[in-house]
Amino acid sequence: MSLVLAVCALTLLGGYMLKAQCTAPAGWDGRQYERLCYNDVQALYGARAIDSDTFPYVDGRLEDQELVRGAIEYPVLTGLFMWLSGLAVADSNAYLRVTALLLAPFGLVTAYLLGRMRGPRALMWAGAPAVVFYAFHNWDLLAVAAAAGGIWFWWRERDLAAAVLFGIGAAFKLYPLFLLAPLVLYALRRCGFAHSAAVAAIGTGTVAAINLPFAVANFDGWIATYRFHSLRVGNFDSIWNLGFPTLDASELNLITGALTGAAFTVALGVGWFRSRGGERYPFLEVGAAMVAAFLLFSKVHSPQYTLWILPFFVLTRVSVGWWVAYSLVDAAVYLGVFRWFYDFIYLGRDFTFFKKLMIGGVWGRAALLAALFAAFLLSRGEPEPVPAEARTDPGLSPSAADAVGVGA
Repeated sequence: MSLVLAVCALTLLGGYMLKAQCTAPAGWDGRQYERLCYNDVQALYGARAIDSDTFPYVDGRLEDQELVRGAIEYPVLTGLFMWLSGLAVADSNAYLRVTALLLAPFGLVTAYLLGRMRGPRALMWAGAPAVVFYAFHNWDLLAVAAAAGGIWFWWRERDLAAAVLFGIGAAFKLYPLFLLAPLVLYALRRCGFAHSAAVAAIGTGTVAAINLPFAVANFDGWIATYRFHSLRVGNFDSIWNLGFPTLDASELNLITGALTGAAFTVALGVGWFRSRGGERYPFLEVGAAMVAAFLLFSKVHSPQYTLWILPFFVLTRVSVGWWVAYSLVDAAVYLGVFRWFYDFIYLGRDFTFFKKLMIGGVWGRAALLAALFAAFLLSRGEPEPVPAEARTDPGLSPSAADAVGVGA
């Protein structure tokens, strides 16, 4: 565990040093792309009125497809975190420093929880290049830590607490809510309808309770988040923009929604099939496959979404080779995107080596996600929930750890 946390701390430090190159007094001068230090934290400091301490959502709205007056493209807890982080700073450089300081513990908590559940395999989180690239690129560490916390509660056979964490996570970024569906089916197989209904009610109720005050205070400001995304077309580094650039937003919403829904249905159904005859419902494998499907089909695949899938390389028993391959294609996308931006904007060149690297990385990532959907669903040997009688107070006894495969 100490090694996992130490490696994660060094990786987070590397992530800060990467982004800190963009804190120079010169401001926006091209180094953001040339030195690969671009981050949404600094870019949105002024664009989302954080520099004026505008409280998010309550006066916001969507005007001409632009978020104004405190409207933010992220769910409400991320918006609150963004606002709070900006209260004590005076410029975007200080905002990046404070944000990184506040986000770093969430990366360490994720490493700790993964280490508790899977031992040294947690190094695939702690030492991942993606943590360097994205820990302070956006605010996704908040949702990742919540998802990891929910999985940890599931591992401790505390399904209701897990549902609460997934609901909280969905108020940071949407994806932890995906994990609620396989958790409900897991609870149904394990304890019956009443328990699974309680899990569903607690999870969805948590999301609703967090969002309701904002929706009541200013529905237009709250719903602007979701309207904004509904109007977006595929981002430039997505399979939709590269392969189907003429599709408009409504067409993409229909196609990507149908494909994602179909994939989710398949994943949940395969899990149900695997749990016949008294077998435990494969919650983690199904959840991992659902996240992979969303990343594959989403019309907006932001670079930092890689953080979403990283814990599942740790938690499921897929080969380390999948993690290596995904890390390589993700690095190709990251390097390709931002160095191509520099080539295009500052050197006036378009179809450069880096654009080719980006295109290859995007298609390679898509192929891996499609393969991982199947690999996750078919994997075996995830860390099973710890029975109550096997628990100790601060952790598992050696014999209990061996029994559930911790450290494998």
